[in-house]
Amino acid sequence: MTTLALIAIFSSAVFHAAWNALLKKTSDPAAASVVIVFGAASLTVLLAIFTGQAHVTSVGLPWLVATGLIEGLYFVTLSVALARLPLGTAYGISRGAGLLMVWPLSILLFHEVLDWRSGMGALLLGAGLLALVQGVGSLRGLAGAAGCAVAIALYPLGYKRALLAGIDPYPLFAISLGLALPVQLALLRTDRVARLGAAWRRDRSRLSLAAALCAASFLLFLVALQKNGPGRVTALRNSSVLFATLFGWWGGDRISARTASSAVLVAAGAVLLSWS
Repeated sequence: MTTLALIAIFSSAVFHAAWNALLKKTSDPAAASVVIVFGAASLTVLLAIFTGQAHVTSVGLPWLVATGLIEGLYFVTLSVALARLPLGTAYGISRGAGLLMVWPLSILLFHEVLDWRSGMGALLLGAGLLALVQGVGSLRGLAGAAGCAVAIALYPLGYKRALLAGIDPYPLFAISLGLALPVQLALLRTDRVARLGAAWRRDRSRLSLAAALCAASFLLFLVALQKNGPGRVTALRNSSVLFATLFGWWGGDRISARTASSAVLVAAGAVLLSWS
């Protein structure tokens, strides 16, 4: 893996941890995630217009649509998990289980090579993420985290197929988010307008920043995914737990032995994957 790809992935991980932390701090994550998705899609459309990188192929459209629906599942289940579970538990279940699912699928569909370094690195990363799980007090939250794990395993595969079919990263991300929005809106039920308005009034600055970070995180992820396998890219991006831990520490959170152990395992896994 090239140095540029590693920089893109680790930058994506930093931005991903940051926007997830901002979403967790909102009082209505389901409504807030809709605002974030709309903002991220709008920013990406502007980037596509400004750069002229807006090529979409007919052969890639089925993959684009499928990825949009999977993104809808991701954002909905993420908001459910964050609203009902501790951040570490929601993050650990969704990211850890998603990582362990994406590798065999990537090997099967894209013939990605799994050598001893990348295999050990993926296992260490998965173990580090699952170490964050501290107990599940909500079955609905657990279901949300499990659904989020499935989406995390599937959307890199859909994105990779669409990129191979010749779709540029900017329209791929913007259109997939546009397709995800109706799914999110449908689950807000009849009071969606009031909830969206309240979320924007309460957290305007936070949501604007989260939208920009979300767009940057996913676009950098797609840049790395263009020339690398989904398994390794997804695994390395899950090093975001390290940065989430640092953000929490800077914000005054106490670093427990469990959190520290998780960070060490994730760091070790990321190093092995970077060298493989």
